[in-house]
Amino acid sequence: VVLAGVLAAVAGLAFDGVFPLEALVPVVGVAAGVPCALSMALAGRLPLWGAIPVSVLAWLVAVSATVFRAEAWLGFVPTPASVRAALLGVRDAGGWLLTTILPAAADSRAVVLVSFLVWAASAAGGEIASRSRSVLLPGVAALPVLAVAVVLGVAGAGPVVPYAAVFAGVALLLALVRAARSVRAVALGVPLPACLVLVAVVAAPALPMAERPYDVRRLVEQPPPRPITGVSALDQVSAWLQNPQRELFTVNTASDANLRLAVLDTFDGVTWTSSAGFVPTGGRVPGEEAAGETAAQRFTLQQLRGPWLPAADRPVLAKGAGIVVDPATGMLASAQAREGMAYEVTSGIRHYPADALRGAVPAANPAARQLPDGPDGRTPPQRARLAEIARRATAGARSPTQQAVRLAAYLRKHAVNDVNSAPGHGYRSIEFFLTESRRGTTEQFAASFALLARAIGLPSRIAVGFHPGTSPQPSAPQGTGSQPADPEGVGFQGVGALTRAQDLGPQGSGGSR
Repeated sequence: VVLAGVLAAVAGLAFDGVFPLEALVPVVGVAAGVPCALSMALAGRLPLWGAIPVSVLAWLVAVSATVFRAEAWLGFVPTPASVRAALLGVRDAGGWLLTTILPAAADSRAVVLVSFLVWAASAAGGEIASRSRSVLLPGVAALPVLAVAVVLGVAGAGPVVPYAAVFAGVALLLALVRAARSVRAVALGVPLPACLVLVAVVAAPALPMAERPYDVRRLVEQPPPRPITGVSALDQVSAWLQNPQRELFTVNTASDANLRLAVLDTFDGVTWTSSAGFVPTGGRVPGEEAAGETAAQRFTLQQLRGPWLPAADRPVLAKGAGIVVDPATGMLASAQAREGMAYEVTSGIRHYPADALRGAVPAANPAARQLPDGPDGRTPPQRARLAEIARRATAGARSPTQQAVRLAAYLRKHAVNDVNSAPGHGYRSIEFFLTESRRGTTEQFAASFALLARAIGLPSRIAVGFHPGTSPQPSAPQGTGSQPADPEGVGFQGVGALTRAQDLGPQGSGGSR
């Protein structure tokens, strides 16, 4: 009976990667241990048909005490609300786990699925072990739990092979104990399962499909990424700059990396917006492999409006209420973003050597090269003017990299920062900025760079964010970029951003450290 419970516990711990291990251990411990104790206590006292209701009631008490305390009476007594939440959780958890970025958050109620599966396996294994003489059936009860963990864990971040190997070893040990006629026979047979476990751990990574196992999510119709709308972050830059004492957010970090707020890749002739699609996550931000240098940040929002959340590029882990991510750019957002919201981010800070930049090739992204027609469907005259300015600014450049650098130099030389300049970044505003006023904020500097880059075929987009510092003065260190792997700078394959807005306009700071 005890080994049947241990087997169920090992199968439950195989969900490591689907859920954080620290969230799994207490749930799995209760779900594997209590049914074993019940099986041993009720064996010979209640028939099977009487033991099953007792086990179900005990599970409802356990899950009310561990997962649904808010709905339970006194924190552990099942109520209609806690029972309903538990049953709906078991029903819906599988679909939710197949459509979210794993691992799930530590406080995710989807862990009720693990509790249910482990409890059922432990109870079934314990009852079979105590009421029959079968050698293999007590171990078979936990096999479906391991199968579900393996299927869901393909998209997770935890190791499945060690748990599967230990499961096989415990299953063999269980069969050995059930079949052996003496303690000496058991002692002589123990080395065999131990050796098999070691062989499995060593050999499993070399098996076919070990590096890229089949992901069952391919068979599931994923919900479309959710677009998040709001006032364009670029439209807010002028207001931020004209109110430098307004504290938008605070951040505690040891890094001096720029804090990116939003990536804008779609231009309609009047304004820049984002085409990002956001998906729920338990904290992990998919995308590039983590950079060698990481930076931890803790943010508290103050007067920053909108759903977007600042973070150093590129986030690899984000923890906070209702955070969703855009897998393509690493942008963070939350429908619960409001004053006082706190969240934590771990980012991988990337650095590119000069040799990689000199030989960089523009990213293959036609959408990031487009200059649209005007709202009336006609070709705006400003497009030809922008192309002429861009060609003149990049004359003599021998590579796309040099073109980007010369565009930045042109803007630094021919335009002046003025926080009192009129806002706007449409065709007409940028033409006026480049040809007449030559005075503007970082809003005009960034939009000009992006449009001029597109005018000569360089893929570009705008990243709005902040320079870290100790004062609350906001700024918009926009960059441009088009490659999904690196959203800031002119998009180059393999190296990402080359020219950023701190090279184009004034320096500032956002938030406080």
